[in-house]
Amino acid sequence: MNLTGRALLIVLSVLSATTVSGVVSANETSPKYMEVLKALQTGKNVKLILDMNHCTTAEGGKPGPGTQAGLVINAFRVTAQNGISFANAHQTVDSSGHAVTEYIRHSLNRDGKLTVRASKLVVGTTELVNQGEFVCELPDGATFIW
Repeated sequence: MNLTGRALLIVLSVLSATTVSGVVSANETSPKYMEVLKALQTGKNVKLILDMNHCTTAEGGKPGPGTQAGLVINAFRVTAQNGISFANAHQTVDSSGHAVTEYIRHSLNRDGKLTVRASKLVVGTTELVNQGEFVCELPDGATFIW
């Protein structure tokens, strides 16, 4: 196929536009992320419902535990790198009978995926124990309601 200068320019322009639009769409912010951000920024009472069975481990992609949980987002922060972040800390007793403080951190990335990281600190110690990191897709593993 022999292309003239003008035809070659048109073909290259189309290819360039297709490549650029592919890059833009890969970097777009998810509509669900924007909905959650708007709800938080306008003072709505936003709740998160998790079904960890529909989440996967961050490393290895194995199914999450058969646990369901929920929380009200009382405080949050938004950064370009982490998206919307919020946390929950509570004291409880673990399965071995030790008093612990559990820390659960959540990050809703701009692509609409929620990362959940859980750690615990046994009361009287200084060692934080990682309990796992999971990735939850919206709306199967994580649902935001207000």
